[in-house]
Amino acid sequence: MTLKHIFFLGLSFAATIASQAAELGEPVPQCPAQLAESETTLDFSRYKGKVLLVDFWATWCGPCQKSMPFLNQLRNELQADGFEIIAINVDENSDEARRFLQTRSVDYPILFDPQGKCPSAFGVQAMPSSFFVDKTGKVRKIHLGFRETDQSEIRDQVAKLLAE
Repeated sequence: MTLKHIFFLGLSFAATIASQAAELGEPVPQCPAQLAESETTLDFSRYKGKVLLVDFWATWCGPCQKSMPFLNQLRNELQADGFEIIAINVDENSDEARRFLQTRSVDYPILFDPQGKCPSAFGVQAMPSSFFVDKTGKVRKIHLGFRETDQSEIRDQVAKLLAE
């Protein structure tokens, strides 16, 4: 059984996961994802003082693929204002994700979590899932899925958090 299958089966256990999930107004949960270019483990404390969008994605997720160019553009536009994106890939095979990124490169940090511990810590219930984190490190909004029409809502939420 693949992580993809486990993920979808896991949606039926959302109530169980929710007790461990990222909560609005609470600190962003730590998780063991590793940066793509090194074996450095993610440390959210490095991003205090910035607005952060934590995006969970997979190569098999069509909406994830559609969101990447928009997120990359948004990040590049607003990075100087204190905005960053952290993308956590949940594919079981990180090499497959690396090959995927060779054809769809992004400028924001990509991390890998093939064991699926980060989606569990966050209580991810859809792909993609985006968690908006304020400058103090607290989860302020959760956005599930991605459609082209979501772009203005995502942009507005980032602008709101940057203005605080």
